[in-house]
Amino acid sequence: MSAIDKKKSKMNITPPIKPPRGIKPTKETSGLLISVIRALSASETNEQREIEKAKLEKEYKRSDQRLEELVSLHDQDLMEVMKIFSALSEKVTSSREKIHAVKENLNACKQLLRCKREELLNLWLEGIEHKQVLHLLKDVSSDSCGRMISLTEPELISNTLHDPLTDQ
Repeated sequence: MSAIDKKKSKMNITPPIKPPRGIKPTKETSGLLISVIRALSASETNEQREIEKAKLEKEYKRSDQRLEELVSLHDQDLMEVMKIFSALSEKVTSSREKIHAVKENLNACKQLLRCKREELLNLWLEGIEHKQVLHLLKDVSSDSCGRMISLTEPELISNTLHDPLTDQ
């Protein structure tokens, strides 16, 4: 029998059915447990309790055997699922670590941008101040040049160069 034939024969056997999410499982197990507890508490003799205990052990062994059969039947599938889950778990862990590192880097960049923003604001304010100072200097220099030209006119020069002794 080839590997494909084995796989096909395994496919004919229906795998266990996973209950849908969000739907609570039936209460067979709790109902069974409650009925066992009632039977044990209602039994008056140790013999009846032993019978109930033997029934429980028999059912336990049967379910354990069925579980073993299913596990051995789907051994390869279970191993493959475990490997896939392990790989996915590692990838998720790695991705979470990377996301954490990215968040830290983003916070550091955000802080640096805040610092640069403050620095740019200060430089902008300094630029405005320098512009105002330059404007004032231009005003002062244009006013002083105009005064210098008006002072160099000949009539003003003669007035400023007169001898104070002659005025007496």
